[in-house]
Amino acid sequence: MSQWRPLKGLFSDELLRHDGLGDHLDHPACAFCEKEYSATLNGVTRIFQCGDCGQFLQCKDCCLSRHALMPLHTLQEWNGDFWAKASLAAVGLVYQLGHGGFPCVYPDERVRKLTIIEAPIIHDVRVRYCKCDKSDEADNLAQLLRNAWYPATVTDPGTCATFKTLDAFRHYNVVGNMNVHDFVHVMERTTDATASTGMTWLPDRYKAFQRMARQWGFLKCVQHAGCAHNAGGVDATEQGGAAVVCWTCPYDGRNLPPDWRDVDPQYRFLYMLLLAVNANFKLKNRMRPNEIDNPSLGPGWGYWVEPRRYKRHLKNYIAEKDASTCIAFAALLQKDTRLTTGLRASGVGGCVCARHECVRPNGLGDLQKGERYANMDYIVMSALAGFTLMLLTISYDIACQWQKNLKERNAKMPESVCLPLESFTFQCALPVWHAASHEEDCKDANSLSFKPGVGKSDGEGVERVWSVMNPAAYHTKDAGRGQRVDTLEDKIDSHNYLKNISQEEALQRKLIVAIAERDRQVEGFREVTCTVKKEVKKEWKTMIDEWLKDPSKPNPYTLSRKDCPSEVQVRVECQKEEDETMAGATAEIRGCSATAFVAAGLQIEQAQRRIVSELSGRVLITADRESKIIELRRTLLGKIRKFRTLQATYMPGAAAAIAMAEEADVSAKAAHRAEHIKLFMPSEMAPGRDALRGCLSGLLALESKLQVAQCTNALVTLRSRLHAKRHLIMFRNDNLAGQNLATKGAMLIGQVGERVEAAAEKYRVGRKALVALEGDTAAAKFRELRPKDVQLDGDAGESDAAARAKLAMVSSGRSARAPRNVPGTSRRMMSWIWTAPGALDDKEQALHECKSSPVRVEWTRALARKMRWEEEVKTLHEEMRRVLRYLGWQSQWWRDHVDERSDVSREVAAGIRAYALKQADLHDRLAAFFEKKWRVSILDAARHLVAVENTAEVELPDLAHFFSQPR
Repeated sequence: MSQWRPLKGLFSDELLRHDGLGDHLDHPACAFCEKEYSATLNGVTRIFQCGDCGQFLQCKDCCLSRHALMPLHTLQEWNGDFWAKASLAAVGLVYQLGHGGFPCVYPDERVRKLTIIEAPIIHDVRVRYCKCDKSDEADNLAQLLRNAWYPATVTDPGTCATFKTLDAFRHYNVVGNMNVHDFVHVMERTTDATASTGMTWLPDRYKAFQRMARQWGFLKCVQHAGCAHNAGGVDATEQGGAAVVCWTCPYDGRNLPPDWRDVDPQYRFLYMLLLAVNANFKLKNRMRPNEIDNPSLGPGWGYWVEPRRYKRHLKNYIAEKDASTCIAFAALLQKDTRLTTGLRASGVGGCVCARHECVRPNGLGDLQKGERYANMDYIVMSALAGFTLMLLTISYDIACQWQKNLKERNAKMPESVCLPLESFTFQCALPVWHAASHEEDCKDANSLSFKPGVGKSDGEGVERVWSVMNPAAYHTKDAGRGQRVDTLEDKIDSHNYLKNISQEEALQRKLIVAIAERDRQVEGFREVTCTVKKEVKKEWKTMIDEWLKDPSKPNPYTLSRKDCPSEVQVRVECQKEEDETMAGATAEIRGCSATAFVAAGLQIEQAQRRIVSELSGRVLITADRESKIIELRRTLLGKIRKFRTLQATYMPGAAAAIAMAEEADVSAKAAHRAEHIKLFMPSEMAPGRDALRGCLSGLLALESKLQVAQCTNALVTLRSRLHAKRHLIMFRNDNLAGQNLATKGAMLIGQVGERVEAAAEKYRVGRKALVALEGDTAAAKFRELRPKDVQLDGDAGESDAAARAKLAMVSSGRSARAPRNVPGTSRRMMSWIWTAPGALDDKEQALHECKSSPVRVEWTRALARKMRWEEEVKTLHEEMRRVLRYLGWQSQWWRDHVDERSDVSREVAAGIRAYALKQADLHDRLAAFFEKKWRVSILDAARHLVAVENTAEVELPDLAHFFSQPR
């Protein structure tokens, strides 16, 4: 840009040069017949310039002759002063249809005027239809279509759009979310910017182009799906037959090996289908007054369920009530409160393949009133029509509730969608991110990380599909029923196809990540398991097997935890804790025993920390709050004086240290704040025995016991506060909208966050005292609490969280950013605070040691991570094979349907044959390209794709062994 700036004047002048005659200024003449421009009384020679042909000049006769075959070029006419807009129709051109502009021996006598839309111009064209033998069997519609002009109506069309323009708009729409209104408006502005003022007139072609664009998108979808190559033609398309299916998902008879049903049970997961289900409440659709029923052009052919059967099914569930026992989940609880007035559809329910994010055929359906079971059951079962595999896993953010009574609900479904659930193994799970909003017991029981065979799928693929579709929500919200469905299906068709052709890079990148993380997890598990006895590991494996068979058995992956408090309970607890702190700071020191003395010191320290937290944690201290802090300081000073009196008795050796500290404060003119006064507890004195610390006998042991209790209690409080904080955050994200509610929620979360820090600081102070009293013994029992240790357990803290995120990043098509000097979560393990003393409740403590040990949780989770990553690597290898098999099957399918149609003319049959062979060749070339890319050393790709990791080498799989297998 810096090089261009000095030349901006040159560029501007050259642009203006085009507004004149330029090189023809001295001799404005036709470039072909050399007639000179003349505007005298003796005669006129008109001169034109065609922006599509070039910058040369043409006279009228030469212009008409040259453009007999090109009626959509744009002209300018020199009027003696400037170039004025002109058109071929106004000049006198009549385009001959049926012959591509060449003369016809028997043309129609009538000259018709058509409006032809060819981006970026709207043209007026004069045409004649053909009446000779060549077009005997072709009506006017066929003549227009054979000229690559698509008619807006089927009766005496007056508007057409070129195939090229419709194809361009389709790409603008599915890629850039451009709607018809904006596209037509752009062409109107380009054709004549003054038309909007009324000074000139342009015909309104918005509705006409909308019809053509909708029909064109539908035709391209069914054409790409091969519907026109069936024996019965397009009208014989079956339900879901026009959808683009995922090349990588398992399909019996398409991309599975012949003996896949006989595989060893431990490898059956390679042929498991993993689906993700969810609802999207942004894709709404309003009812419109006086709307004419206008269904989809192919109802049920693509991704939406067949509407008539769907409505008949829903009529039986008008008064359905869906009960939920998982209080943390909001969708079911809100389904009856969502605003649905005036809406034909309050959202869309969807079913996609979870690993590759392709929408399933018949995997979408409109929701009328929230996310009801009746809607979602029908959508899921429609998406599974014809399911013949042995294993199925469904990831759903309400899987904990949805799977209950599913068999009973399935039995009541229409026969066309009812699933034979007894013929295959079926499991449900919560997607990784959504699981965090569920109760702990619910999350642990339905975690995708603990489900066998799923690899490291996060189950959130449907959310990434919604992110692609949501930009279309605006211009489909007010669309008619059929218009909306056809528009969204066209976009999904493009999305699925792009996902398929991107599998070459996606699978390769995923494999690199999976191999590296598998090796890390195998090594990590080796470190964990080496300290566990064989008989204990055997019992833990038995626990896992029993839990997988019967989920009511104890969950081997979790410890029993207390319920997460409600928002009201959190508020009450915060207020209660604050009141207790204030009361403890102002209460008299009762009794003069050694225990009372040490306990009073700990209580004073707690009050001091509270004041410091109040002053540092709040942005604004109110006048009322400040007065309370001043009063607290005053009473706390009195309590410290009483403590000093007792200290002279129990800690006579502290007098000198206290005097020196007070003298230092005076000399430094330090502010005499109660929260900053050092108490000189026994642990703060010089190390050694009681006598050496200046304390009475037994005082050190007494403080040690109380500090142990303080540390243990602080960890229990810390865990409870972390649970409460996460619950409040998820509650806010799912339920609070608007500035007022969001502000209140943020204030409460901030208060709980302060309590978290207070509990952490209480533990750190207690541990510091214990280390001073007991040395290495206390340090081994109570570990150092670092900021990164203050986190919730679960997926967010698991060592493979970053690698799982990388897989999701690959699926979304985005590139990962390099970290900025921060430790990655891939090297972070579960925080030790969840296996520290107090993490288990009394009931769990009563169990056998090996069953209740926190080591068991660490071991089982490490085993699960290792197994999932091993499954991921194996699954990715199999998915590569499946893609190649599918491409081979699809290529053969096109060749088998080359001559399937017998009800068409020879010319149409030739086109059908050519299209089929072109598609077969495309799939052959894709297969060869994929195989070639996968055969190339992955190390080169690894250096590029994992450059953010400090990995010198990556262990590479031998890919050649499975490329030779039959496809």
